Amino acid sequence: MNKHVDVEPDMFQSVGAVAERVVHGATGERDWDGKPISEPGTYRKIGMDAYHGNLCVGPSISSSGLREIETRSPLHYWATSYLNPDRIEDDGDSAGMILGRAAHTLLLSEDGFRDEYVVRPETYEDDAGKWKPWSGNANVCKQWLADRKAEGKTVILKSQVEAIQGIANQLVRNPVAADLLRGRIERSIITKDAKTGVWLKSRPDSIPRDTIIADLKTCADASQRGTSRSILDQGYLMQMALAIMSLEAVGQPISEAVLVFVETKPPYAFNIKPLDNRDVYIAMRLNRRAINTFAECLKAKDWPTYEESMRTWSAPTWWSKRHEDDNTLPEIKGKAA
Repeated sequence: MNKHVDVEPDMFQSVGAVAERVVHGATGERDWDGKPISEPGTYRKIGMDAYHGNLCVGPSISSSGLREIETRSPLHYWATSYLNPDRIEDDGDSAGMILGRAAHTLLLSEDGFRDEYVVRPETYEDDAGKWKPWSGNANVCKQWLADRKAEGKTVILKSQVEAIQGIANQLVRNPVAADLLRGRIERSIITKDAKTGVWLKSRPDSIPRDTIIADLKTCADASQRGTSRSILDQGYLMQMALAIMSLEAVGQPISEAVLVFVETKPPYAFNIKPLDNRDVYIAMRLNRRAINTFAECLKAKDWPTYEESMRTWSAPTWWSKRHEDDNTLPEIKGKAA
């Protein structure tokens, strides 16, 4: 399956102009009614399980799926996709992802935090009426977790709340960071790809009040090196690019994207990283290619492994050159290049 890009490589056009040709949508904001979505727009009250599931009237994919296709392979995406009847059930969001979302929600809205999150008790009462330390193997603890899941709640730990408090105390003292992270939270932007007809889902941390979109990223290392590694390894450029494409599609222009990295342990140091619009543009093209690939795989009902399979592997030039110039290496008869 050939990968291709069909967005014109004009580096001087606006980010919004690119997005407008890729997806189309409708303005307005509404509460989700629990039915498959058939109209593009910005929706409230979509739980994470619903968001990652069969949300639309047709096949849909979010940023995490596009990144999986682009950085790994279609086969990796299909293995856990809601579209796959034999999918491998994943373990859900990581503790780091939950912490990041909870921190942003609490920073913006205490009521919103209480609506979505619940703190797990540290003790439980057994059948004999005795209080014991929390145990994941106890039936009563399993039932408590199941009940919270049925309510649509995300469970967090007391230690995570303490970390969130430390993060919040650090960020609110910085007017730039605090202002960047304000906006409408817990919105899902649903659009339909004009080229392929597949549905696209984006769920930024918040919908900005102006033309600058910012996302909060919790991490262990917010240094220049640490943030650079996270941006590339986690595909944050593609994530932000899809959010911009989606916001533009529903009528909200975006001029700049910013990531706010904050460490999850004292002293909760943070690093504000505006993203180069040229890099965001490239990430849009990566999204475009991944969308094309997703649509092609759906049509062919084939989800191939790594594109590089069967491609001859060659050592890096520096390795070959170093050893080719090494006069101490003996020749092997009949094997000289």
